[in-house]
Amino acid sequence: MKQGSDPLNPKLKSYLFPGLLAVLVLGIAGYLVVQSLGSGSSLPVVQAAPDFDLTNVDGRQIKAGDNAGKVVLMEFMFTSCPDICPVTTYKMVQLQEKLKQQGAFGDKVQFVAVTFDPERDTPETLQKYAERMGMDMSGWHVLRGEEAATKVLAAKYGVNVVNMGEGQFVHNVTSLQLIDAKQQIRRVYEMGDGMDNEEVLKDISSLLDE
Repeated sequence: MKQGSDPLNPKLKSYLFPGLLAVLVLGIAGYLVVQSLGSGSSLPVVQAAPDFDLTNVDGRQIKAGDNAGKVVLMEFMFTSCPDICPVTTYKMVQLQEKLKQQGAFGDKVQFVAVTFDPERDTPETLQKYAERMGMDMSGWHVLRGEEAATKVLAAKYGVNVVNMGEGQFVHNVTSLQLIDAKQQIRRVYEMGDGMDNEEVLKDISSLLDE
């Protein structure tokens, strides 16, 4: 072999270079895929979460912006509801306990319950409901406002409400919203028996990782 000559056969080089280039490209692509998977949630944005200004059980005004920076699970309900509302709240309390074990409840995750029925759901009634259901108020906003305004607010969240009289309301079964830290609705869930806590918890964790 002459000094300074290329030790690789020219024919071998013609196969080797494209192969190395392909490996490099695949490696970069794989890295980008892993980074994208690990960088946050794949949940799409449904819409911006509408603003609100409602009153909690202590008489304090709570606005949607007060929840900025937290993941929010928000239900529309009324305490005299005979079926899906209490089941949904009970399942949210189960999620509450899971999130408390993770150290996320109240600090990183906020729960919100808005009543359709301010006439019957007085602050005292809502407080008793919270105690009966086991709601840890350090991480819940239980809210009420004027009935007509609440109906308009619910519609902005995609929830249609009809007052049937005598304390009964008909509304969408999909009245449970998952909102990210930027105040964007990311998922809408079925309430009641159709609510899948494992799915909701997974989605909350996904948003916390964003």
